[in-house]
Amino acid sequence: MTTGLTFNCRQEVAQPGDSGNGSFGKKKKIIFSTYGALIIALPVLSMFFLYLEHVTHITFLAHVAAIPLEIMFGAIIVERFLASREKKGRLHMLMHMKSYIFRSQMREVFINSFNALASPQIDIRKLATAELSELYKLREDLNELTYRSVDELEVVVLSYIDARSVFVTFMDWAMQHDFEVILEEVVFVLNFIQDVRMYKESYPDKLFVEYAMSTPQGCEKLRKVLTGAVSKFLDYAIELKTERPSIYDELISEYLIVSELKLPVDAFTDDTLPPGALVLT
Repeated sequence: MTTGLTFNCRQEVAQPGDSGNGSFGKKKKIIFSTYGALIIALPVLSMFFLYLEHVTHITFLAHVAAIPLEIMFGAIIVERFLASREKKGRLHMLMHMKSYIFRSQMREVFINSFNALASPQIDIRKLATAELSELYKLREDLNELTYRSVDELEVVVLSYIDARSVFVTFMDWAMQHDFEVILEEVVFVLNFIQDVRMYKESYPDKLFVEYAMSTPQGCEKLRKVLTGAVSKFLDYAIELKTERPSIYDELISEYLIVSELKLPVDAFTDDTLPPGALVLT
């Protein structure tokens, strides 16, 4: 089972549950359309009452004309301002949560993955001195993930089991703060972890990676988890390097210390892939 396994990092294969994102997007469009209609309708309504007051000379209508404007400025614009401020607060909390995730047990997952990669070679030592432009280029060029062997890939997959508690914490946090997209991604990874646990409990002497590679659904789950993790690490690295370079330096320093203890003895230094290399695109 060490023959070519190729997935595109940028390709998302449609899954049965993907329709949920589409419906969520439609709901957002409906909300924004309703908001825009109210912004237009309320001033028009005020003008209509002012016109009636001008024609009928009923002073009371002038007071009525002010009501739609009060609704627009008080109930809509102020509400939007508060919602915007709340969104900034949620994004700020998300930054702290991501800091916890990338410096928790997930650190082992990322380091194991980087050490098992034959291509691209993501060297923590080079990340420590990388410029922002180099991080962007590394992220933009991320088309394929090539692992050296099934055994090394199995180590990466099994490390997710130890990180399960991190995903459970993140799932609870996403539910509390209404991050629907994040919640869907975390639940997907938790389902993957459960698949790995159940398989290893039933077949402790067999490789889960070989089992996953035997079916299209298993290959897709494997691709989505592995490529998603590497992509998100690079995205977070770019985010920190841009907004909080000092925290980026701390993060990479911690990874560097741990990764130096995990480097394989026969690390690859040439451009030739070993026979039977796994290519996860």
